[in-house]
Amino acid sequence: MITDTITAERPATRPVAPRRARLIATLAWVFAAIGTVAGQLHALSRAAAHPEDLASPLLAAWAVPAMDALRPLLAWGDPNFVYWTYGKIWLPVCLAFVAAAVLAFRARGPVGAERVLWIVQLGAYVLLTISLTGDYYTPWTDAFFLVGLVAAFVIGLGGIALGIVLLRRGFRPRTTAWLLIAFLPGFFVITEVTSMGSVMLPLMWGWALAAESVARRSAP
Repeated sequence: MITDTITAERPATRPVAPRRARLIATLAWVFAAIGTVAGQLHALSRAAAHPEDLASPLLAAWAVPAMDALRPLLAWGDPNFVYWTYGKIWLPVCLAFVAAAVLAFRARGPVGAERVLWIVQLGAYVLLTISLTGDYYTPWTDAFFLVGLVAAFVIGLGGIALGIVLLRRGFRPRTTAWLLIAFLPGFFVITEVTSMGSVMLPLMWGWALAAESVARRSAP
C-alpha cells in the first residue's frame, strides 16, 4: 500500500509534439535575451522619468553613465511616455516564459502535492500577465501594479516550495528549480540594481532552460 502511494505520487513524463516544443523553446530563448537587454533600456527610461530612483547607489553606478551614452534612445519623447512605451516589452516576454512553463508542466505530468504547487505557480504567472497588460496597455497603471505585486508575492513563496519539491523529485534541469527558489531573495537584490520588471529575468532564463530540455527529449 505504501509503495503504491509513493508510485502514484511520482511524476510521469508525457510525450509532447516535437515541433511545438522546439518552437516554444526557441521563443523562450529569444524573448529571454530581448528581455535582458531591452529590460535595462526600460530601467533607464524609468530612471529618467523618476530621478528619485537614482538614490539607490547600485542603480546610479551604472544608470547615470548609461543614460548619457544612450540619450537618443531616451530623449525622443516625454520621459513618462518613453518609460511606458518601453514597458510594453514585458508582456511578450512574460507570455514566452509562461508558455515555456506550461510546456514543462505538461511534459512532466505532475501529480499530488507537486501538481498543486505547479498550478499555483502557473496561476500566479497568469496574474502577472494580466498585471503587465493593464500596467502598460491601459490607463489604469496603479491598480494593475498592485495586482503585479500580489503575483510576485505568490510567485516568490510558491516558487520556493515548488523548487524544493522539484529538486527532491529529480527534475531536470536543476537550474530551473534553483532559479524558482531564488526568485524571492533575488527580487530585493534586482530592484536595487535595476527596474522591477527585471525581476522576471530568473524566470525567463529558468523556463527557457526547461523548455529546451523538453524540446531535446521530444526530438525524433
